[in-house]
Amino acid sequence: MSKVLTEEEKRRIAANRAEALRRAEERKKREALAAAAAAAAQKVPSAPQQLSRPVTHHVLSAVQLPANPVKNTPSIPQYTSHPSTSTHAPSIAAPSVTEFKPPTPARLPKSHVHVTFSVSRNDRIKIRFNPYHSAVTEAIKTVRSRTYDANDRTWSISLSDLKACEKTLKNLTEVDVSIESVPDNVIKLLTDDSSLKHPVPSDLSLIMDPALIECLFPFQKRGVTFGIERGGRLLLADEMGLGKSVQALTLARYYKSEWPLLIICPSSVKTAWKTQINKFLPVIQKIFLMEKGSDPLPTARTSNTVAILSYDLMVLKKKELEEMNYCVIIFDESHLLKDTKAKRTQVAHALAKRATRVILLSGTPALSRPAELFSQVRLVNDRLFPNFQQFAIRYCDGKQGRFCFEAKGCTNSEELSVILSKRVMIRRLKKDVLTDLPGKRREVVYLSGDKIDTCMDSLKKAKMAFEAGSGAQRGMGNGKGGDDSLLEYYSLTGIVKASAVCSHILDNYFYPDAPKRKVLIFAHHQIVLDTIQVEVQKRNLRSIRIDGQTSSKDRGPLCHDFQEDPDVQVAILSMTAAGVGITLTAASVVIFAELHWNPTTLQQAEDRAHRVGQKDSVFVQYLVARNTADDVIWPLIQHKLDDLGKVNLSGETFISAKRTHMKYETNVPQPKGITDFFPAEDEAQNSSKKAKWDE
Repeated sequence: MSKVLTEEEKRRIAANRAEALRRAEERKKREALAAAAAAAAQKVPSAPQQLSRPVTHHVLSAVQLPANPVKNTPSIPQYTSHPSTSTHAPSIAAPSVTEFKPPTPARLPKSHVHVTFSVSRNDRIKIRFNPYHSAVTEAIKTVRSRTYDANDRTWSISLSDLKACEKTLKNLTEVDVSIESVPDNVIKLLTDDSSLKHPVPSDLSLIMDPALIECLFPFQKRGVTFGIERGGRLLLADEMGLGKSVQALTLARYYKSEWPLLIICPSSVKTAWKTQINKFLPVIQKIFLMEKGSDPLPTARTSNTVAILSYDLMVLKKKELEEMNYCVIIFDESHLLKDTKAKRTQVAHALAKRATRVILLSGTPALSRPAELFSQVRLVNDRLFPNFQQFAIRYCDGKQGRFCFEAKGCTNSEELSVILSKRVMIRRLKKDVLTDLPGKRREVVYLSGDKIDTCMDSLKKAKMAFEAGSGAQRGMGNGKGGDDSLLEYYSLTGIVKASAVCSHILDNYFYPDAPKRKVLIFAHHQIVLDTIQVEVQKRNLRSIRIDGQTSSKDRGPLCHDFQEDPDVQVAILSMTAAGVGITLTAASVVIFAELHWNPTTLQQAEDRAHRVGQKDSVFVQYLVARNTADDVIWPLIQHKLDDLGKVNLSGETFISAKRTHMKYETNVPQPKGITDFFPAEDEAQNSSKKAKWDE
């Protein structure tokens, strides 16, 4: 039995059907209009005038629903069937072609291109723009001084054409150009030569002690000239091993009429500075090393007085130092002053403002982290970049962060480097001055600090056992160090030094942004080799290792990898197992983590890099620690070389090697003095003209 529809259901059905018909009719109209518009856009000569399709249907007419229907009313909607008068649906007239107006180029939105100008080398202006647009390229080509760098994919123009080029780009009608120009103060810095108001003769010996100038290599003389031209205020940022200290002392000596000289440095290198002064400025008689806060500053204002103190003591003695009004100051390892909020940085700025000559030394300037350079630059010239926020926006990608202003990036780094190099900074890498360097240079680095001091008790016991058996005399006599107590002392020394050795190597050669280089590291004991290998791997540095356990068939491939693969940067080598028979000339830095009592073993190890095929100057570092077996072995090495030299079997000497003192994790006061196991007559030799290297 079929269900009977109620009145409400019938009304709903009628309404739904009417709505469906209405929507269908509207859809047909939209489709017809879209088809007509598409035809007009494609420039079709004639569009169909009627868009219809054959249909056979009846038009349904629904009755009007009462406004207020009453329930149970027996009214039933009446549907009347009307035959269609045509076999086609009502036609829809398509719009004519002339009624459709497609957008013209003049009405289209312009492309936006952002153009950035920045300073490049040789007073050139580098141009970068994004996104690419041919109109911008054509505009740049109208500048006569323009050049294109295919490697960098950038255009550059001369500084004199900057304004004209900007005007040409602004007048372009095909593209909307926004320009980030070089700030006016930067242009002024580049064009103003007023800072170079101190002419210097080409021969420095005409204005300074000829004996001192004779000790300098040509590039070191250029460094001194750079400092004099800038009135004795500069950042000397040569790579480690190029002799920053001797350049600083020579420059400071030029202003001896303004002495006494004040040297601020890390505590670990105070005695190293005294050694360098004795070597290169033997006329200086009054050298004051400040060890504690109660030590008085020298009151004599003479040209042969030097005061040396640490950064910590500088903070403690701030008031006394300000009262002394030191005019010539050297800040060694100036990257320690990168934090503008640090107390020592604030004290350093107060002293630098009173001084007329300020010399900063740093082998690792943070050129890729320019925010760290800001404070150091202001020590030398506080007018160069007077505002940190403007400096940060231009060179540090400075922007407002969620909580504070942030300057953690690096932008326009080449421009910053150009400005610094022209006004306050000189930096040379070893590859830049290779022609000035000798074939091989040696340096003795004295290690100290907690990493060594914590094990000093064990070393003292081993030392006492060695001395009780008069091992020192027997070791020097037989040349083999065969005494068991010396061997134990020697072994324990290597273990104690291992951690400090790793810190020295990684901090000085593989710091962030360090230039890529290859390094040979020699040691004797397996535990020292193991420690170095673990620390190198922690830095994700690729390395090879050759020791007594390396088979002969593996040596060739390992050496080939080191020589040919640029990503293999470290060779960890046993002095006795890898000291002969292999070639590793891809490296120009050789580091001895331990000593050996046979100097021939050391020389042969050095010559793994210093041999035929070496195109670089080889830099050799011997890492030694005081109050260890090194105190015995190092003089022993020189004694044997002297004996060989007397019979013309050796022309080598380690006496003239430059000396540097490095301290790691310095919480314990360092032992006093580093020169007492070098004979006094050797110091006289060191002050000769042949002593050319310092740090």
